[in-house]
Amino acid sequence: MIDEQTPASRMRWWMNLWPPFFFQGIRITELDSEFKFAVVRVRRSILTRNLMGTTFGGALSSAADPFFPILYWRWLASQGISSHCWIRAQKVEFLRPANRSVVLRFRIAGEQLEHASREMKAQGRVDLEDMVEAQLPDGQVAARFHVTSAMRAKELGTAPLP
Repeated sequence: MIDEQTPASRMRWWMNLWPPFFFQGIRITELDSEFKFAVVRVRRSILTRNLMGTTFGGALSSAADPFFPILYWRWLASQGISSHCWIRAQKVEFLRPANRSVVLRFRIAGEQLEHASREMKAQGRVDLEDMVEAQLPDGQVAARFHVTSAMRAKELGTAPLP
């Protein structure tokens, strides 16, 4: 369904239907065609509320989980580097109750992308940390996620994209 050549628009469509996102109120509202940023919304609903009536921290963590590795994976593929990318670690700070829907804006700085490309070409591996905040509609930060993405070159014999 999704591979190194799937366009951003199709990826966004498929991922919005993916059951772990769909049933947790997670919706990708923007996915950059160059895979440098993404915007994700987590809706507060009956399916995402905890006992206190705020958005369950697991739904927020699920929204923060895959996007940095996906952005790196697809950006590296656009540079001709086939890789496996995944989340190595996630540290979260819950700062205030998410009593309304939140938005997470994932953006990878150009320096990070250049560093990833350079290290993948030289070492075949790199781990990079990025940060994203879950913001309430008034701009207050409900949670802050520090995500470490692990990138590894595919096995020998796997060709990069043409």
